[in-house]
Amino acid sequence: MIKPLLEWNRCAEKQNSLSSSACSISKVDNSNDGDRLRLKHLAIKLSKLAPHPCEEVSLEQYQTEGDIAARWLAEIDSIDGLDGKRVLDLGAGNGILGFGAKLLGAEVVFVECDKKAAEICRGLGETIEGRVGEIELPNVDMVIMNPPWGRQIPGSDKIFIEEAQRVAPIIHLMHSAGAKHLPEGEIILEGEFRLPARYEHHKSRVALTPFRCWRISA
Repeated sequence: MIKPLLEWNRCAEKQNSLSSSACSISKVDNSNDGDRLRLKHLAIKLSKLAPHPCEEVSLEQYQTEGDIAARWLAEIDSIDGLDGKRVLDLGAGNGILGFGAKLLGAEVVFVECDKKAAEICRGLGETIEGRVGEIELPNVDMVIMNPPWGRQIPGSDKIFIEEAQRVAPIIHLMHSAGAKHLPEGEIILEGEFRLPARYEHHKSRVALTPFRCWRISA
């Protein structure tokens, strides 16, 4: 699992060479209301979002947990600054990443093909409903995404990566720690992602899978 709040590993090595160092983050800035929120409060806000419907196994619909999203977004903010940036949350699910980016001052467009999930996103902000690769995407400053990892349909992540590179100079991507096919980038966070038993092929109530978060720039 990733380390407890305020004591988590920050990684900044190329994807094929990883080293970790302790990093402490005590506050993040919510530019929308001027308040200073502690990281754990951001995690709580994100955890209170409506849950992802998770009805289509082929889409690999797994909700990013609030504490993971908060830590990742805080790291993104510390590196690239979210305040005032135009951000695309690609394959947004219930919008947890985009909503967190909004709390940190970004202008966010959510992109989601699942109708029920897209409806949740509309309650959070501007939303484009449709499949990545079949819809027109706006040019933005940054893409943040946890796309399908390609375990159900091999290569399903490829179009997400290609479209992200087309519309943004900076991509923040969560993917399987074992992924070897990603564009060259820096690993800024790693940990274990909980996969609750939502689909028929799951054999245990909760599984853990290692993940890494990459920063990829043009």
